[in-house]
Amino acid sequence: MANLISISDVRATLPDLVDKVNANLERVVITVNGKPKVVMVSMEELESLEETAKILAISHVKKDIEKSRKQIKKGEFIPLSDLQ
Repeated sequence: MANLISISDVRATLPDLVDKVNANLERVVITVNGKPKVVMVSMEELESLEETAKILAISHVKKDIEKSRKQIKKGEFIPLSDLQ
């Protein structure tokens, strides 16, 4: 769950907040009048989210992941140790 912080508190603590978000890969939801308006994430987290979205946008990838999960649940896989 992301941390909620008012825009007033953001103004007062922005440098520390930026350091915290960057160091801990945390998400901070900034509220205006008590309503969530924007989310602050680190560049690393944003790049990761964008990369994941790009991969999942490839039509067959989602289906392949679902198929793999089902195979794992059924025990239909070869352990890494058997491949070496």
